[in-house]
Amino acid sequence: MSRRNLKFYKGPDRTAVTLLIVIAVIMGSLLIINILKGKGSDISGSPSLEFLISGEVIKDMDLGELKENLDTQKISFYDPNYKKEKRYQGFALVDVLELGFGEQWKSYNYTDVTFEALDGYTAVSSTSKLTEPGGYIVFEDLDFKDWEPVSIKQADPGPYYLVWTGKDQTAANGYPWPWELSSMNLVKFEDQYSAVFPSGVSVGSSVYKGYQIFKGRCIRCHAMNGEGGKIAPDLNAPQSIVSYRNTYMIKEFIKNPSKYRYTQMPDHPDLSEQNLDNLISYFKYMDEIRN
Repeated sequence: MSRRNLKFYKGPDRTAVTLLIVIAVIMGSLLIINILKGKGSDISGSPSLEFLISGEVIKDMDLGELKENLDTQKISFYDPNYKKEKRYQGFALVDVLELGFGEQWKSYNYTDVTFEALDGYTAVSSTSKLTEPGGYIVFEDLDFKDWEPVSIKQADPGPYYLVWTGKDQTAANGYPWPWELSSMNLVKFEDQYSAVFPSGVSVGSSVYKGYQIFKGRCIRCHAMNGEGGKIAPDLNAPQSIVSYRNTYMIKEFIKNPSKYRYTQMPDHPDLSEQNLDNLISYFKYMDEIRN
């Protein structure tokens, strides 16, 4: 046998090596996905829910612990994210908040709860709004094995999904609807999100009203100066959106993004011209104080 042939047989089969590398990459990716989906899970794999106060973890409870301490409820209602009737099993939101935070969540020292999802989505709601009946943290889809995929991303809503059963308790009205929920953070908003809060303006000003809209809707996906949602562009860093987009186009895209491109950003047809003017005022103010 020639040296060339000997060299051939001693060396690795390139096709086999390539196949092994592909398999390793796939297995590694699946492992990472499972780790992300099970963020905060205990050894048994039961998903956990973190409770934080001003960014510090005070409790971390898995599903078993939640079931031991809370009554489970079966609910049926029209889910606007699926655009149909859905059935779930879960816990009343107020029960979860009381279990996780005790009496502190009703304290005047805190104004809001931020709900963080595994994908970086961050929803914010005032503590007063969260006391209303109708909110549930569900952990099981009773109509679908595991979870029915949701949205154009076909996302898995688990391990926890915050829903509201009231007809008017919609995202457009300021009620948080995060899926893939992993943690809840009890905060005084202006302290925890100081880079978002427009300090030095009056409550009745156009800037403050625009800030309230940003806090209620935009911060779910967008950040302001690095603070806020992580799944859409920061609107003030490194440059403000008002520095490279004209006012007409900003307003148009906020109100009807689906008219211009395929995007995950929802339309906001209910925002009035005054609402949009207030948002622009807030963007301009934050641009000025950043500089």
